[in-house]
Amino acid sequence: MSAWVAALALAAGLGAVAGVRPSLTLAVVGGATFLDWGLSLATPFAFLGAWPAIVVFVVLAMLESAFDKIARVDRVQDRLSLPYRLLAGAVAGGATVASGWAALALALAVGAAAAGLADATRQLSRPRSAPSQQAVVLMSAAEDIAAFLVALLCLAQPYAGAGVAAGLGVVNWRLRERRRAKYRRLGAVARRRPAG
Repeated sequence: MSAWVAALALAAGLGAVAGVRPSLTLAVVGGATFLDWGLSLATPFAFLGAWPAIVVFVVLAMLESAFDKIARVDRVQDRLSLPYRLLAGAVAGGATVASGWAALALALAVGAAAAGLADATRQLSRPRSAPSQQAVVLMSAAEDIAAFLVALLCLAQPYAGAGVAAGLGVVNWRLRERRRAKYRRLGAVARRRPAG
């Protein structure tokens, strides 16, 4: 039973990272398998540990990171890449579960859900318009570094993945509550303002 819990915690953590940087997450999972760091992949996802797949995901991660640093295409890229983020979250979550089809299906769902949560939290936390291009570059670079380190943390300590997903849930809830409060205040101000 504890193996299932650890596997689902890892699926949640890797899915959450994939919601921020999908290609980087798959490259880290593949690299950890290729370097034999104690990670065994589920049979349908064994291709992730092959060096051609790792190279492809590294190149995709570099392109993804580069486009994320351009303020004009940032929002468009986020919308267009949402299906890929969800798919990468499902693959990253399911790839690390090797204990039957039921566990694999559950891990795929957990990974995709965590990726969706991470993407939504990322969208809420980023300002609608950045003060400068340098601010966009710094936010994106921080996301790159955080995604890489959190992916490594989850692989090293699978239970940390549950903490990552739970932390994202709390941050998402707080950001939504702050936004609701802001619009309630704006509505109250508009109602108090005299017409004319």
